[in-house]
Amino acid sequence: MDELSNNFAIVTFLLAASLIAVDCSEDIRKLVSARNVFILAMAAWYLTEALLLPEELNKYSQNQFDTGVLSVAFCLATFIAAYYASSSGRVFDGLFRRLAVVDRPQILWRVFVGALIIGFLPLVVIAKGNVLLIIEDAFVPRARWTSIFQRGQYGGIRDAFLELQMFLRAAIPLGAAIAMSRGFSPKNRTIAGVFLLYAFARAFNSGTRSQVIEVFLPIAGAVYWRMSKAQKQLAIQYGLPIFAVLTLVWSAATVTSRNAGGVDWEKATDAKYVGFEMFRELLYITSVVPEQSDYKYGMTYYVQAINPVPRFLWPGKPDGDAGLELARLQGSTVDGKAYLTASPGLIGEMYWNFGLIGIFGISGLLGYLARCWDRIEPLAERSLIAFTVYGAGLAIIFLSGRSFNMATLYGMMALLAALILFSGEKGK
Repeated sequence: MDELSNNFAIVTFLLAASLIAVDCSEDIRKLVSARNVFILAMAAWYLTEALLLPEELNKYSQNQFDTGVLSVAFCLATFIAAYYASSSGRVFDGLFRRLAVVDRPQILWRVFVGALIIGFLPLVVIAKGNVLLIIEDAFVPRARWTSIFQRGQYGGIRDAFLELQMFLRAAIPLGAAIAMSRGFSPKNRTIAGVFLLYAFARAFNSGTRSQVIEVFLPIAGAVYWRMSKAQKQLAIQYGLPIFAVLTLVWSAATVTSRNAGGVDWEKATDAKYVGFEMFRELLYITSVVPEQSDYKYGMTYYVQAINPVPRFLWPGKPDGDAGLELARLQGSTVDGKAYLTASPGLIGEMYWNFGLIGIFGISGLLGYLARCWDRIEPLAERSLIAFTVYGAGLAIIFLSGRSFNMATLYGMMALLAALILFSGEKGK
């Protein structure tokens, strides 16, 4: 087989980089936007692997390879076109109106404590009041999916109860804002800092990159907001590349030993798969759909949309999410059941559901939503709590490059619920 040419991938990568460079030419701080984070996500999850050309891609033809790159380029082009065509989207205005209301120490503290009470409730109940067990679960490395506080794949009432932990995710941006705000007492800031340490340790020891990013970005956002203009520019110019390299190294070190509950830094260079290889999954999907697997016609999105409904209320709820379906398609099954999940990637799932029309339509919707999210950037520049929540949203955008997962939105859903329950304001 002839060696693959990645010239088309190089051109697409340079065009993506140019889109960011032009937007940030006057002010590099514009890199911190939904628009540019989405472009970075496409580069990280897809184009980087297309540039590196690992051996795993050699089983595909040049035509299949170029089709994959074309799908990424089509996604980016549609996203950008929809982003600039959407000038009046107000999807998230209600959330940030409520944030403007709680941007007062007394109210913010009340919402934060309320979220903690609800979020820790299932942990306390399941642990039967054993606080040491809760602390051990967070700070002691463990094999992936072995926590007693982990919901099952096909859960009942217990697993639905454990989902209240999403309020702890909602408390992260609130805690980050409190810890970095001068409007709170040292005692309150210390409590918020201890919670953030707990949340980060628990995410780190879970061996799951998405959880770490969900904790890190709101904290980083709060620190970034407190910086001067010059410091922010330096943080983006030097801090972001360093963070990207460290993330890749940590991902590799985690992949090689996370099933044993550890992080093996010495084996980081041996990892052949670190989780950012969505391009190979895209090539697989575009090569077997619809010849070997029919289009899903929105089924994988439907399964995600109904995911918040507890299974004990709907015993027959569909369970064929994209990760499980792809595992079955690739033969990773025992007795007909998938024993692992394999993410199809954001673009791969678009194609699997509706083909090129899916890439066009869903990329356009994402461009619209990204523009709606960036609409509140002026408020985020003035409000610390708004910026930490804005940063949490950027984490969701980046993680969605791997695949759409309703669970990534749970933190935002819980945050809105906490604001309604504990702010004491109508938010109008």
